[in-house]
Amino acid sequence: MTAPTATIIGAGIVGMSAAAFLQREGYRVTVIDQLPPGEGCSFGNAGGLAFAEIVPTVHPRMLTKIPGWLMDPLGPLTIRWSYFPRALPWFLALARNSLPDRVRAITAARASLALRVVSDFETLLKAAGTADLIQYQDTLRLYDTEAQYFSEAPERAAKQAYGFETRRLSGGEARELESALGDNVHCAAFHGGWYFLTNPGRAVKSIAAEVVRNGGEIIQDAVVSLVREAGRVDTILLRDRGRHPIDRLIICAGAYSHLLARQLGEKIPLEAERGYHMVLPNSGISLSRSITYARSPGAATPMEMGLRLAGSDEFAGLDAIPDYRRADALWRNFKAVLPGLRAPDDQTTRWMGRRPGTPDSLPVIGPAKSVSNVWYGFGHGHMGLTWGPSTGRLLSEIITGHKSNIDLSPFHAGRFQAGTR
Repeated sequence: MTAPTATIIGAGIVGMSAAAFLQREGYRVTVIDQLPPGEGCSFGNAGGLAFAEIVPTVHPRMLTKIPGWLMDPLGPLTIRWSYFPRALPWFLALARNSLPDRVRAITAARASLALRVVSDFETLLKAAGTADLIQYQDTLRLYDTEAQYFSEAPERAAKQAYGFETRRLSGGEARELESALGDNVHCAAFHGGWYFLTNPGRAVKSIAAEVVRNGGEIIQDAVVSLVREAGRVDTILLRDRGRHPIDRLIICAGAYSHLLARQLGEKIPLEAERGYHMVLPNSGISLSRSITYARSPGAATPMEMGLRLAGSDEFAGLDAIPDYRRADALWRNFKAVLPGLRAPDDQTTRWMGRRPGTPDSLPVIGPAKSVSNVWYGFGHGHMGLTWGPSTGRLLSEIITGHKSNIDLSPFHAGRFQAGTR
């Protein structure tokens, strides 16, 4: 009996996880990406398995901060004003999704995705021989003042309602855990569930290598177009290799995914939430865990290659030239709570990547609406690494007809069609 086949566009954590889980169901898989596995956002993220981060990116309290951030060209959120007219519909949808009833529904959906994050990661990394990349140390969130800590009480309450414990520590207790923290840290709290990987790019590459060992194929090429025939995608056209026949197709192409969906007549609002990082091989400090700082979004994570400072949200489209001053701003931010942090030197590296963000802070997971043999797995925003393996498992379950452990209706592709999300 011939094994069923599936082609996955995208060799990041989502695409490679889908390939690995489909292989477990007996599928022959081909993964196509113009970059090698794990070279996009899967390479440059903050490394967090942030399964407790169930509150959406933008909520009522966050809305009050956005105007001030936008006034600072190097602040945590910026929009290049030449791009603003194109991004405006997305931001209007974002505002609709920040209303209290929508925040509650989105939080519940995000919490459902968190259920098997760690076990799905362990399944893939144990098989790939790289389970040691997971560090089971909960991330610390740092606060300058009592008022700052109190302002985040609603987010902590939401986490606790879903079983995520956010225990408070005094500044002194935090410094006992992490001696690199400065005296200005007033207090801290555990996130309630935010482990980290010491090398997220290597984790994805190890999964990819296991897929190949099990008979999968990875093709490094660019997808030019999808060819439809009789309600199906029959073929995809590759830049270098030409026509590639399709049986089942999964689109996990990150911030470029909506361009492929558009070829199928489906309009899915997706913005490239451009993030930056700086890696300091000679940071001068030692951390045993990732930290975040309430003054400004971002994380500092100890990794194999050095201390990675990651964060920022820049809206400038897919192709705008990176502004690496935003990476340097991350250093200035964390220097405030890590006084021993050394300045960047000639071994410091900087990076920019494109997070695929939807206006409701939920990914698109499930079948396309216009064709019968295409499925989507994209739009994870800041949570791509965290939700990647679970998305791959869910896609495998959908395609093979297995019952999933969660309600998938909040993630369907057609939810944006009415214009209310």
